[in-house]
Amino acid sequence: MAIKITIDQAAGSEELSEKVKEDSVKIRLQVRKTLDGKIMILDHALIDIILDTSTKKITTFPKNELSDQIYSIQNSYFKYLINEGVVLPDSIRSGNIFGSLEGAYPEAAEEGVSAAQVVLYSTKKFIDAQAPHLEMGDFIENEMEDYLVDPTPEDSTELGEVPEEPRKGSITPHRIRRYLSGYGYY
Repeated sequence: MAIKITIDQAAGSEELSEKVKEDSVKIRLQVRKTLDGKIMILDHALIDIILDTSTKKITTFPKNELSDQIYSIQNSYFKYLINEGVVLPDSIRSGNIFGSLEGAYPEAAEEGVSAAQVVLYSTKKFIDAQAPHLEMGDFIENEMEDYLVDPTPEDSTELGEVPEEPRKGSITPHRIRRYLSGYGYY
């Protein structure tokens, strides 16, 4: 669902419309709106971001499973918002759902500035900055999987190419491990 903002111009105000066209910034995000009016941002590959405009809170959730990488991304997202001046640093805490982080954002001090739009714009900038790192991680993971599943001819051997030896390894064939043999008692 796209969020559209329209600006009605008064009669004879062509200067205003040109200024609005110059100053406007368009961003594209995968956004859904919940029944209670929260905005769900689903663009990030690993986390979902929920923007609650009524309570002025931003909450992040992991998409699939929780890991150190997910927490690191959530932490860097909130650090980014702190550096942008969007989130109050003392408001960041763990959410009431396992693996979630939340933070509050203040009302805009300047008249005519929407705090929710600033949060959306800063979130888009963060997602765009994270995209190359996530794509590189996926590329490396896929290349490693391809290397292990379908190795090159110089990295693999055919069956029977390596000759057998009568004795291999460090455990002799007649040494059978019993209950206490692992501790040296036999």
